[in-house]
Amino acid sequence: DYLRGLPDEILSTTVNLNSYTDSRTLQAIIENNIEKRTGHSYGPAGNKRIVFYIDDFNMPFVDKYETQAPLELLRQLVDYRSMFDRDRLDERKQVVDVQYMASMNPTAGSFNISARLQRHFTVIACFPPDAENIARIYGSILRHHLLPFDSAIQALEGSLVQATIDMFHTLRASPAFLPSAKKFHYIFSLRDLSFIFQGVLQSKAAMYTQVSGGTTKFVRLWMHEASRVVRDRLVDGADAKAFDEILAKTAKKFFPDEKPDALLQTPNVMTSFVSESGGNDRVYLPIRDMDQLKQVLDEKLEEYSQAYVEMPLVLFDDAMEHVARVCRIIDQPGGNALLVGVGGSGKQSLSRLAAFISKMEMFQIVVNQHYDRTAFKTDLQLLNKAAVRPGTPHAFLLTDQQIVDEGFLVFINDLLASGNIPELFTREELDTVLSSLRKQAKAANVADTREGLTQFFTDKLRRNLHVILCHSPVGEALRVRARKFPAIVSGTVMDQFHSWPRDALVHVALRFIRDLDLPSAELHSALAEHMASVHLSVDPANQRFYEVERRHNYTTPKSFLELIDFYKSFLVGKRLDIDKNIERLRRGLGTLEETRVKVEGLREDLREKMVKVDEQKAAVDLLIEQVAKASAVAEEESRIANEENERANEAAEEASSIQKKADEELSEALPAMERAREAVKCLTKPAIQELKALGKPPAECMEVTKAVLIMRGELKNTDWKASQKMMNDPGKFLDQVRAFDAENMTQETVALIEPIISQPFFNFEVMKGKSLAAAYLANWVVNIVAYNNIYRKVKPLMDAFAQATESRQKAEAALAVVQERVKELNERLAKLNAKMQDADEEKGRVLAEAEECQLKLDLAERLVNGLADENTRWTASVDQLENSKVTVIGDAMLASAFVSYVGAFTSPFRVSLIEVQLQRNKIA
Repeated sequence: DYLRGLPDEILSTTVNLNSYTDSRTLQAIIENNIEKRTGHSYGPAGNKRIVFYIDDFNMPFVDKYETQAPLELLRQLVDYRSMFDRDRLDERKQVVDVQYMASMNPTAGSFNISARLQRHFTVIACFPPDAENIARIYGSILRHHLLPFDSAIQALEGSLVQATIDMFHTLRASPAFLPSAKKFHYIFSLRDLSFIFQGVLQSKAAMYTQVSGGTTKFVRLWMHEASRVVRDRLVDGADAKAFDEILAKTAKKFFPDEKPDALLQTPNVMTSFVSESGGNDRVYLPIRDMDQLKQVLDEKLEEYSQAYVEMPLVLFDDAMEHVARVCRIIDQPGGNALLVGVGGSGKQSLSRLAAFISKMEMFQIVVNQHYDRTAFKTDLQLLNKAAVRPGTPHAFLLTDQQIVDEGFLVFINDLLASGNIPELFTREELDTVLSSLRKQAKAANVADTREGLTQFFTDKLRRNLHVILCHSPVGEALRVRARKFPAIVSGTVMDQFHSWPRDALVHVALRFIRDLDLPSAELHSALAEHMASVHLSVDPANQRFYEVERRHNYTTPKSFLELIDFYKSFLVGKRLDIDKNIERLRRGLGTLEETRVKVEGLREDLREKMVKVDEQKAAVDLLIEQVAKASAVAEEESRIANEENERANEAAEEASSIQKKADEELSEALPAMERAREAVKCLTKPAIQELKALGKPPAECMEVTKAVLIMRGELKNTDWKASQKMMNDPGKFLDQVRAFDAENMTQETVALIEPIISQPFFNFEVMKGKSLAAAYLANWVVNIVAYNNIYRKVKPLMDAFAQATESRQKAEAALAVVQERVKELNERLAKLNAKMQDADEEKGRVLAEAEECQLKLDLAERLVNGLADENTRWTASVDQLENSKVTVIGDAMLASAFVSYVGAFTSPFRVSLIEVQLQRNKIA
């Protein structure tokens, strides 16, 4: 308050130190609040001054050199008013217009601060105010609040303050409430008094009138708040009972006019969500009874299940009171909760329901193997931004299992201590967040300055963001963390989740076993009672086990839930086994009966199959006979076909030999015929016309045309005129020459020509000098005659080849007829063989069926004869298994209790628990 009241030219910021704060973190916080002015000079913005208030001055870790790094950095800043840039060590930042205030708790952290640093501070020891000053402070606050109330309630002001002070003095003087390793949080300070009166100040005058028993209700309100602040943090039932006695004595001492029975009437539960208007008016009032609270919470739980996912909560009395306590904490501005309880006690589920009732959005981190401090910081940034936006407040649920890095608690400690995390945002990021709040700040009449927006941001966070820490009391973790991070305890309201009472255990068991198929509802109740007895009986054994073995064994609500789950699954499994065994035996009995009935049927089937075997055997024999006859005919025809094939091959060989010889002879004539054709090709019409036009041709040319006339059959008139007439139509003449049949030229014609062509000039080389056409004709005549001479030699061979070919074709035709006959016979034989094979296979199949039927008959008869006595025994076994369906309910309970609880103990303790305790039940 003092720092906030400083002039506008003096800024202030709070820095909360903890065991993990290092010099880099402190430097980053300082640098975020200053900016560069000129050269190497740095200071607050706007040429203002700033005061850093450093809380928990002595909390940073003392290193092996017995120094505290953040404090050494601070000493450097105070001594030299400068610090080095951590990225550029050659740059030294001169820090101006900065002052420092600090505070520390001498009972925690390091007890000695470096003298080199301490000498720069004016040390002031702050003693706690005495009872008179405390009474004056809280009396004035309460007196102002009670002005609208009835005079009778106003008269309670002094008694309420004195009763609170007296109760705290009694607590501090009582050995049971002194701090210890287990009760490290048993520190009762003015903060706790403030929490009590903060709850009392929620009262409304209209609800506390004399007509409605106003003074009694108001004193009960005070007793309720005292219980919430003190009793809820106590670690066990013995301390809670001791506190109840102190509270009752204090109430009796300072409120003698009130009836003790009325003041101590249970339940004494105050809520702001249970009222005649359904909780919509958010008036802080006592409930009528637990039934009213359960009705409201059942409705809220149903609404939660419809809005999110179904939550299998059992709302017994303790659970409902915890919901009311969590709601009371987070409904307060800046209210944060520390829920301490072993696993399975319902901390998370009840917190979700409480946040839903308080109309808050629940936020919870999702931890995986890659989740680290950076990811946690990112989640916190998102959460902070969401919390300051207009809309629904947020509740941040964090469990000890999610604290995978102790560095997480650095952020949580700052958030709990001041509502702000200095190193969460960089200066630029924070400026962006503050800019988004300008509209809201303007509506709230907040100055549009960075300092005003920062304070508005922090105040809004404290109002709209509530931390719910869930931690297990097992081990040293909570105590160590509370020592390193004091705000875990000082910045929260603690609610201890003690062991579930018997009625809670019974309610939970009934809730989860109600779907079990049991013979009666009474058995459900008996089973739930027994589960509670088993669970509660293990706690004394745990104590004895520690005394004897010096080993801890913890029995938690989670153990009880595991017992229920295991029992249900084990019972269902055993029932399935019993049903399977009954079904198996009944199937066996049915099989015996069916076998007996089927034996006669098998005998009849066997007789019928043997008849079929005989029929198939006769059919196969007949087919074998037909196949033999057909095979004989096919073999005879095949022999004939082979003979015909030999004759055809001989004829083919003879024809081939003749053809080969003729081809050899004819190959000599073919070149001559080709030369004749080439000569004709060279003849042209102009050349023929030129030859024809000769009036007096050379004698050699006339000899050539004469030979051509003789070849054409002109034996009498072979003069030049006849030659000209022959060449009268050159085209026709050329066609006749090309089509000349050299093969059919007679011997007489050849004899007339040979003397002519034997003359020396009758060749192409000589004749081309006379006439080119005559030369080509001479060449043609010579080659035609040569071809004819060879052809006449070959002609007998060709005639013989034609005769041989005809003989071969006749032999092949005869062979084809025989082969077709053989083919038909073979196809018929193949069909008969296939038919015989099918019949033989059918015979084998029928015979196999008969053998299989015989085997079945033998086995069935042996089975019926061998198991004749089993029918009675199996029937008795079925009856016995039917009876075990009832006894397995208790047997499974004993086995489940053993598995769930007894495993951690040594053999003597196991025997004691089983024989003395677990077997004393009515359902076994």
